[in-house]
Amino acid sequence: MGGSPYPVPSVMPARPERSDVAVLLRTEHGVARVLASTSDEDNAHPRLLAAIGGALGWDFGALWVPADADGSFLRCEHTWQGAFTPVAAFAEASRSVRLAPGQGMPGEVWRTGRPAWIAEAAEHPRPLPRAEAAAEAGLRSAFAFPIRCAGNVLGVMEFFAAARVAPDDELLATMSSLGSQIGQFVERCRAEQGVRESDARKTAILNAAFDCIVTMDDSGHIVEVNAATETTFGYSADEMVGRELAEVMIPPGQLREDHRRGLRRYMETGASRIVGHPVELTAMRADGSVFPVELAVTRPDLPGPPLFCGYLRDVTERRRAEHALQGMAEEQAALRRVATAVAAEVEPERLFGLIAEEVGRALDARIGNILRYNGDGTALVMGVWSEGVDTIPVGATLVLDGDTIAPQIWRTGRPARFDSLDGLTGSLAETLRARGITAAVGAPVIWAGTLWGAVIISSHDAPFPPESEFRVADFADLTAQAIANAQAREDLAASRVRIVEASDAERRRLERNLHDGAQQRLVATSLTVRLAARRVADDPALRAMLDGAGDELARALEELRELARGLHPAVLTDHGLRAAIEAVADLAPLPVAVDVPLDERLPETVEAAAYFVVCEALTNVAKYAQASEARVRVGRIDGRAQVEIVDDGVGGADEHSGSGLRGLADRVEALGGRLMVDSPAGAGTAVRALLPVP
Repeated sequence: MGGSPYPVPSVMPARPERSDVAVLLRTEHGVARVLASTSDEDNAHPRLLAAIGGALGWDFGALWVPADADGSFLRCEHTWQGAFTPVAAFAEASRSVRLAPGQGMPGEVWRTGRPAWIAEAAEHPRPLPRAEAAAEAGLRSAFAFPIRCAGNVLGVMEFFAAARVAPDDELLATMSSLGSQIGQFVERCRAEQGVRESDARKTAILNAAFDCIVTMDDSGHIVEVNAATETTFGYSADEMVGRELAEVMIPPGQLREDHRRGLRRYMETGASRIVGHPVELTAMRADGSVFPVELAVTRPDLPGPPLFCGYLRDVTERRRAEHALQGMAEEQAALRRVATAVAAEVEPERLFGLIAEEVGRALDARIGNILRYNGDGTALVMGVWSEGVDTIPVGATLVLDGDTIAPQIWRTGRPARFDSLDGLTGSLAETLRARGITAAVGAPVIWAGTLWGAVIISSHDAPFPPESEFRVADFADLTAQAIANAQAREDLAASRVRIVEASDAERRRLERNLHDGAQQRLVATSLTVRLAARRVADDPALRAMLDGAGDELARALEELRELARGLHPAVLTDHGLRAAIEAVADLAPLPVAVDVPLDERLPETVEAAAYFVVCEALTNVAKYAQASEARVRVGRIDGRAQVEIVDDGVGGADEHSGSGLRGLADRVEALGGRLMVDSPAGAGTAVRALLPVP
C-alpha cells in the first residue's frame, strides 16, 4: 500500500490490544438505543454505523447489502467516517465498487456468514479490491461481521482503523451478537414494511373500487370503509368508523330494526337471509336522503370475533334506466295500440280520444288533447283525456292568443313546450291556469303537407323530461295517418255514393227511354197489327198470321216492361217506395205482407237501394226458401231507414255465396249502410238493411 496523500494527525486515540468491556457495553447500549428509537431500517443503518464506529473509536464504517435479488453482488449502501482521518476518497471508492461473494472482506463474510479481521491490510495474503484506496486514506486494520436473521445473511458491516489493531475475539463475538440483533431488527422492519405495503395496496384497491365496501363487527359497528363509501354516503371515514351501521346508513323505521334483529339472530343461531344472499334495499345518506342499493354481505374466515364485509352499489341510475326502458316499452306499446286502431278504421271521434289517452299515459301526463286548427286564429278540441282533473271539453273552441303550446305550434309548425305559465299572457293561458296546468308539451299534426292541428299533453306537477315534445311527435304522426285514413274512407264512400247515384240516374234514364220510345212504338205497332187482322176476315190464313204477330208483340211488350222495371221501376219514381214494394209483392208466387209506415219519402238513392234489397230478397225466397209466406217491413229509426224481409222457409242462406246478395251489400255499404243476413238452417231467413238517411 502506498503512502497516504493526507497528513496523519500527530495525536491518535489509543488502541488497546484487547477490547475494554466498558467499550463493548457502550457499543451494545448505543446499538440498542438506535434500534429502540428507529422503526425504519434506512434511517437506522447510518446511525448504527456511527454508534458502533464511534463507541469503538474506529475511523470508517460501511454497510454492504445485496445489489440484486439473487445476491450475486454486494454494493455499499451507507458509509460513516470518524473525525480524525480523511476517508472521503475511500468512501467514494467503496460506493463505486461491486463485490462478488468471496471477493474482499465484505464478500468473504457474505459467503461464509462469519466475522473476519484484517490486522494489516498491506500484509493481507490475497489482493483486496480497495487496497490502494485504503492505503491512500491511511487505513490499515479492518473487521467485518454479518447481519443475520434466521440463518440468512442480510448484509455485512465493516469498519476500518488508521492504526494497526490486532484481532480481538471478544469484539468479534460482540459484533456477531449485535449483527443478529440488527438482523432481527431489519427483518422486523421489513415485515412491518410488508404489512404497511400490503395495507396500502389493500386500501388502494378498496379505494379504487366503484362499489362501497364496509366492514362491520359482531356488535353492528363500522370498522372500516373505503373512499367510495365516503363519497356515496356523504360522511368521512372518521365520522363513520366506530358508529353503529344501522344508525349511519339505514333509514329509521322497520328496515333499521330488521337489520338489528337479523344481526342478533345470526350471532345466536348462524342463520341469516342476507349473509351470502345479495338483496336490494334502501340506504340513507348523511343528509337524510334515501336511495336504492344492491347489497352483498360476506363473513371472512378470520380468527377472533366475527367480521362482516358489506359490498354496496348505488343502483339509482340503474333504476332510472330500468324505469326509462319500461317507459319506452310502454310508449311503444301505446304507439302499437294507436297504430292498430288507425289500421282498424276506428271512427275519428273515438280514435282522437284514444290517441289523447295513450300519449297522456305513456308520458305520465295528467291531460291529453287533440286540436284542429280552424284557420281563423282559433282551434277546435277534437279529442280529450284526463287523469281525474278538469279539462277543456271536446267541441270547445280556443282562441290562439299568447305563447302557450297551441299558439306556438300554430305560428311555427314545430314542436313546442313550456315548463311554467309564469309570464305567459292571453285568454288561453288564463284558461290553463284556472285548471291547474303548470307545464305542457306538444307537436304539430301535419296532413297532406299542411298544418292540420296539434297533439298536446299537460301536467299539474313538474315539467316534462327534455325532448318529450319529440316523443309526442310520434303520436302526432299517427294522428295524421288516422286523418288521412278517415279522409280516404270518406272520399271512397262519397265516390261510391256518386257511383250509385249515377247508376240509378242512368237506370231511370233507360227506363224512361224504353217507356217513352221503344215501348210506345211497340204498343202502336201492336194496335196496327190488330186492326189489320180485322180487315182481312176473308183470308183466314193471313188473319191467323196477323193474330200471331199481335200476340208476339204483346209478349215482347211485356218483356220490355219487365226489363224497364228491372232497370228502375217507374212506379218507384212516380208513387214512392210503398207502391213499388206492393207491386213486387203482388207478382210474388207466395203471400207477402207489406208494412211501410213512412210519413214522407226517402231520398232517391235510399229508396232505390231499399227497393232492390226487397226485390232480390223476394226473388231468393221464391227460388230457394221453400217458404209458405214472407213479410216486408220498411221503417225509419234513429236517422236510418231499416229494411227487413223475413220468411219461414228452410234457411241456410249465405250472403257470400252468390252475386245477388253480395251486390246488394256493396250498394248498401256504398251509402254508408250495412246489410245483415240471419239464416239458421230450418228456421227461415231474415235479411236486414240499415241505410243512413241524410
